Amino acid sequence: MALLSYVIKRVGLGVLTIFGVLTIIFISIRLVPGDPAVIALGDLANPDDIARLRHAWGLDLPIHEQYIKFMSQVLLHGDFGLSIKNNQPTMMRVLNRLPYTITLAVLGTAIAILIGLLLGVLAALKRNSVIDILVMVFVVLGFSIPVFYLGLVFIQFFSIQLKWFPVLGPNPNYSFMENLRRMILPSIAIAIGIGAVTARMTRSSLLEVLNMDYILTARAKGAPEYRVVFKHALRNALIPVVTIVGLNFGALLGGTVLIEYVFGIPGLGSLLVEAVFERDYPQIQASVFVFSLLFISVNIVVDILYHFLDPRIRLE
Repeated sequence: MALLSYVIKRVGLGVLTIFGVLTIIFISIRLVPGDPAVIALGDLANPDDIARLRHAWGLDLPIHEQYIKFMSQVLLHGDFGLSIKNNQPTMMRVLNRLPYTITLAVLGTAIAILIGLLLGVLAALKRNSVIDILVMVFVVLGFSIPVFYLGLVFIQFFSIQLKWFPVLGPNPNYSFMENLRRMILPSIAIAIGIGAVTARMTRSSLLEVLNMDYILTARAKGAPEYRVVFKHALRNALIPVVTIVGLNFGALLGGTVLIEYVFGIPGLGSLLVEAVFERDYPQIQASVFVFSLLFISVNIVVDILYHFLDPRIRLE
């Protein structure tokens, strides 16, 4: 019952957060220089044509009337309007692009967890050894190298020289397996940075847990080392790791823009960038709404995972 109450409370706060995000993005994009009508028709367009287009899009209304109209459409009908660029429903365009971004984020996070947990546990068990030093070198490099540069290096080495992977990312015309193959390289590029963070956090957290009294007691009773590490220590050490992974996964959903651009992936991040350049207000608002919804949902799931990893944690 406490868990259900907590979820309802968090969902309510999430709704208020999304409402605030939509309000901020509605105001901020209209403060950015650039008229959508001028961008659509060109700088040499007839002023009368520009005025007619602004009227057709409702951009000639006072900003507070535009805001009320936008919010009423969203709250009452779930309608984010039509894209200024191609007159298609904005949410339909978002849903067409979203699978690519989610696939990239899920694959990248899965690879990062695998790399981070493996290296973090290894470094903790081999503290101050050559292995530990090498892991820390990987962590520093993973922190330092920009993801777009790493993507370009991967393309040059693995795609152009070795020809193991295609240069460009997925495409709707390809099969599922081919698209999945084209996602591997960008997923690894994204995973390096998150894997470095995960490895660092796993090492620190596991070292702290391994020095606790109950771990010393388990060892004194003659429990096998693998049982002490993986059953007793690692489970408690995973709590801060889950936080990092959850936050990074949420950030990935909105932060894949650079890697999508480098690999030519038609994801939601690239859609948002296109909409910003074109001052496509409805499309920007719909895209940001989905990003916010996914990020808040991931954070709620992460908080619930705390309870299952350690039942002593109370959800309030």
